[in-house]
Amino acid sequence: MKGIFSVASLAMAVAIAGCGDSGGSSGGGGSGTPPAAKGAALSGTAVKGPMANAAVAVYQLDSNAAGGKGALLDEGSTNGSAAFTGVVIPEGTTGQVLIEVRADSDTTDLTTGLAPVITRLVSVADAADLSGGASLYPTPLSTMVVKMALANADSAAAGFAGDGNGTVSDQEWLTALTVAQAKVKNTFGFGLLADVDLLNTPPLITSGTTDAASQQQVLNYRTAVEGVAALAQSLADESNGAAPGSASADSIFEALSDDLSDGKVDGKAGDNALDDFDNIANLTQSVETAPGSLMVPGTSIRVDSLGQVLADETADTGVETDSSAVENSTTTPQAARTISDLDGDEIADEDDPDMDGDGVENGQDAFPVDGTESQDADQDGVGDNADTDDDNDGVDDEADAFPFDPQESADSDGDGVGDNADDFPNDAGETTDSDGDGVGDNSDVFPNDPAESADSDEDGVGDNADAFPEDPSETTDSDEDGVGDNADVFPNDPAETSDSDEDGVGDNGDAFPQDPTESADSDDDGVGDNSDAFPGDPSETQDSDEDGVGDNGDAFPQDPTETADSDGDGVGDSDKSNYHK
Repeated sequence: MKGIFSVASLAMAVAIAGCGDSGGSSGGGGSGTPPAAKGAALSGTAVKGPMANAAVAVYQLDSNAAGGKGALLDEGSTNGSAAFTGVVIPEGTTGQVLIEVRADSDTTDLTTGLAPVITRLVSVADAADLSGGASLYPTPLSTMVVKMALANADSAAAGFAGDGNGTVSDQEWLTALTVAQAKVKNTFGFGLLADVDLLNTPPLITSGTTDAASQQQVLNYRTAVEGVAALAQSLADESNGAAPGSASADSIFEALSDDLSDGKVDGKAGDNALDDFDNIANLTQSVETAPGSLMVPGTSIRVDSLGQVLADETADTGVETDSSAVENSTTTPQAARTISDLDGDEIADEDDPDMDGDGVENGQDAFPVDGTESQDADQDGVGDNADTDDDNDGVDDEADAFPFDPQESADSDGDGVGDNADDFPNDAGETTDSDGDGVGDNSDVFPNDPAESADSDEDGVGDNADAFPEDPSETTDSDEDGVGDNADVFPNDPAETSDSDEDGVGDNGDAFPQDPTESADSDDDGVGDNSDAFPGDPSETQDSDEDGVGDNGDAFPQDPTETADSDGDGVGDSDKSNYHK
């Protein structure tokens, strides 16, 4: 077919562009040409239809800046086969990037051989994905998605998650993209895009779309892309019929994108009327038309009969892609909608507290535009119903004892505490060891004392510190004599433990342990020192007449005046002496 480009040459160009590093080259747009950069070559193309020799610019996405354009990262173009060329995602780029494709005087729509009817297409992607080899395909529908997301990311209305503080966070932006895509598909998807990702799906056959299902997805997406362009051309024709030269398909598309940004097509962008629709008598009626019978602008090809177009694009490929599954396929696009109503309950999303109809109000719904999901326990962007690993810990839910706890997955002893948090993962009777002594708190009498764990005699003193662990009446033995302090009369004297006669002298050191009046017997004569008149003389103990001579050595023990009787005559020596005088 005349004017249909060869995907073989496109695929080859994309493959070449995807190899090695490439510096930036001059192109349209941008806030100053960046220096040549090393990085990953951008692959893919812009499609309505494929735009050859268009200017390409890559920006760091700044959802708080006009048009989402942050720093200009690189510039390049599409080549004669519409493939991105000379465009690099610089090394070290992180986060999302925005790709803008603009037609200039040399740009050709390879489907028609004419200048593109829509001259500016944008899309966004994560830099890591593009650096990893993912291809990007900006289309009129991705352009609508980005514009709506930028307009509403800071809003909390109609499913968006903004906080209205004037600054768009990364999470607000990602949510806005999801919501905006759902609304664009609901209004200008013509009933064809339920399973199509407007930011990732290629709108033409590639070497990766080899089966019937993927080729049907391509056909559905391409039908919607061409349907939007055909609808824009139809509205332009209506306007020009009333006022020649008043509109173009390009200006009408820009107006539709601006109009749809608030979730409804009503001739206004917010509260501002759009002049491009002034000459259209009934905008709602004109937009709400099924585009199947409309022609792809510049051709005699019906929008509902694009299967052959896709096949012809790959007829001379050189890429081994069998397009027979799609070449005779047609589609049945439904009418466009002027108001987004995701759950079809005849309540506009902006007025619907539960716009996906799943029973969970928008503000509490992690997926406010997906009626099959409402929760995302691990916040990985996959709803719990579809997520086989809800806590995103690498263990499938079926094998995960704790499917909503990313810190745990196993419970070996079945005690309800995960192995990672269980100090005794194989003991169902224990889970914690507060003092780290190897004994579980449930069994540890002293769970916060690493020096103790048992109290055999239940006296409140741990066995390790208890000198008498089996005797509840004793705990210490200060003098280490084997007798507890409580029972030891002399707890600090290892030589003594008892004092039977309670005289203050221990039994071991008391010569008379049963006599409280005596404790010593210095001369070992059996008479205590307290009772022994001669405690140092074992031969004497008494001095009855108190004359200083013990009774055993005193000849007259009862006579204090006499002690000796030298001649044994019964008369003391003192008396004899007096007698002789």
